Amino acid sequence: MISANDFEYMGVGIERRFARCASWWAPHLACTRDFVARHAERASSVAVLGAGRLLDLDLNRLLVTCETVHLFDADPGCVASWRKQAGNLFAKRVIPHVGDITESFEAWTRGLSKVRRGAELAEYLGSLKPSMAELPARYDGVISLNLLGQIPLYWRDRVQTRISEMDSASGEALVHSMGALQEAHLELVRQSAALWSIIISDTEYYFYDIDRTEWRVEPALFGGTARDWTTTAEKAPPVVNDSWLWHIAPQLIESEEEGEIHRVEARLYRYF
Repeated sequence: MISANDFEYMGVGIERRFARCASWWAPHLACTRDFVARHAERASSVAVLGAGRLLDLDLNRLLVTCETVHLFDADPGCVASWRKQAGNLFAKRVIPHVGDITESFEAWTRGLSKVRRGAELAEYLGSLKPSMAELPARYDGVISLNLLGQIPLYWRDRVQTRISEMDSASGEALVHSMGALQEAHLELVRQSAALWSIIISDTEYYFYDIDRTEWRVEPALFGGTARDWTTTAEKAPPVVNDSWLWHIAPQLIESEEEGEIHRVEARLYRYF
């Protein structure tokens, strides 16, 4: 079952990877911090989903325009970073929230433990529907901070940890469930923001080998989410749209076989 320890382990892994790859991550982190600082609009309250250890958020700059900042993450290890950066504003203007905002992982994982391989696994994964999660309050603004692309990876890893081999039907059903989690997250952001939202997410993964010219490309958005991301940009375009590359895992630093680069997109939406 997913627990606080699982998320804390993931958070520590991110922190350690950052320590190894800081110079490669620096442009991405700067772009993310700058996008939020420039486009977060004045608000009495703002929720930051996936705040992590605040590597990609300038909390002080956000507090200039937002009276109260609510930080959300499933990793309890983040709280120490929040407290350190917030100082005497912690629990006053900087409010911590620790927990799984999807409200689905625990129930889904509990059900997974009862499923066998084969058709039963495909049927189970295909039947999953995310909980209708809600944030604890209505906020003037909501920031989804590099979380949309990460949520399904947590679930994929959880499934693959328990099921070492899957047939094609189970693999397709897993991708379907990953997309459902992303769709639910987008709906959560839209329903929870009264005035505006910022969504920053990976949209594609590029894998390279320094000895080859061809790159391998994988999607970061799945199912209806990939269609919705494109359709929204066309029919209800964001006020601001930007993108950049994140060299997340340089070859020979993280892996001998290949390196990994993410395409990141950032959007500002207004709801008035």
